[in-house]
Amino acid sequence: MKSGALTLLAVFASSLLAPAQDQVTVLKGATILSGKGPAIENGVLVISSGKIQSVGDSQTSLPQGAKIIDCSGLTMTPGLVDAGTMLGLDAMNANEQGGEITPQMKVIDALDPADPRFDQIRRHGVTTVQVNPGNRNVIGGLGAVIKTSGNTVGEMLLLDESGMRLTMGAEPSVGNRAIRGGIPDNMYYRRPTTRMGVIWAARKAFYDAIDYREQKTIADGDDQSLGVDPGMEVLVRVLDRKVTVHTTAHAEQDIRTALRLAAEFGYETLLEEATDAWLVAKEIKAAGVKVLISAPSGNGDLRYSTTDGADPRLSTLMVLAEAEVPFAIHTGSAMGSMHLIHEAMFAIRNGLTREQALAAVTTVPAEILGVADRVGSLAPGLDADFILWRGDPFAPTTTAEAVYINGQETEK
Repeated sequence: MKSGALTLLAVFASSLLAPAQDQVTVLKGATILSGKGPAIENGVLVISSGKIQSVGDSQTSLPQGAKIIDCSGLTMTPGLVDAGTMLGLDAMNANEQGGEITPQMKVIDALDPADPRFDQIRRHGVTTVQVNPGNRNVIGGLGAVIKTSGNTVGEMLLLDESGMRLTMGAEPSVGNRAIRGGIPDNMYYRRPTTRMGVIWAARKAFYDAIDYREQKTIADGDDQSLGVDPGMEVLVRVLDRKVTVHTTAHAEQDIRTALRLAAEFGYETLLEEATDAWLVAKEIKAAGVKVLISAPSGNGDLRYSTTDGADPRLSTLMVLAEAEVPFAIHTGSAMGSMHLIHEAMFAIRNGLTREQALAAVTTVPAEILGVADRVGSLAPGLDADFILWRGDPFAPTTTAEAVYINGQETEK
């Protein structure tokens, strides 16, 4: 009898919870910018169980019994995707100081879901981000793609290995020399100390991975035991083009080196930051490489050279667009960068069309990161991640009226 009562109670409780989970909701009346195709005036979005069921115009038939939300006067866009951040990491946990080559490190092991910055960027429309390890190691480890809402990393996670971070230029050697001179001849000095040393450290890592792969093949063929090296395993997957290398490079010479190194070892790469991309757009296009471009408004003062002697230009995005190089805008490590939607606005002011700017913060980063089957646009089957804007999304005074992630309105 007691067991039967508990069963009835469980059934009753599930009947109360089911409608909340499976409730069909219709949002109607907004201008929908789906990320695919022209704007839909007086649009209709149908969602259920955290997924988009349909997207259409005012002639779309509405499911019976659905909850109706009037969105007249609002503009709807996909949730924004920031493809390069260090959200959820504090400075002490962003870089592993135990070595310059740490491909086996996973950023998800250091993520803090309670980082208040998630709430801040979500209120400005960002629903998905890529989080990378820091840029102080030559090879810093594996990034991850997560949603900006959730109580645990597991709830937020989309991809636990979105790419391996490789940093070119002077950043991995910053601080590796004594402040007042001296020779780095003991364990308290990190190496490398020059740009040449940085590149050699990366190249040697790949040579070691090639040797490891060959030795492992021999051992497997001879039925012998070979110890597993987690770092080498990641680099082998890179060489086999199963993991993309996210190469941070600001200056022209470092971008060229990044392209040359990828061609030398045959791995797939994309460029992050790429401040001097305007100088080498044709080469980037010829290499078939995509770009996660640094925030167009805030990568230092445009009057002066910035990191690694790079020379930022307001025209960079237009140069990439004209060269037909796929690119996404991210906030990354740019000093003084604005919220992602305002970076898109800034890009429009410097030549991009509204469609190009929206794509650069929604569909394109989702495609580059390999999560376009979940986020980045508004289409049936995708996660119900979208923003309702009061006013033109690209106007400086516009605010997000509501932010939905997985079909649930998040707290403001």
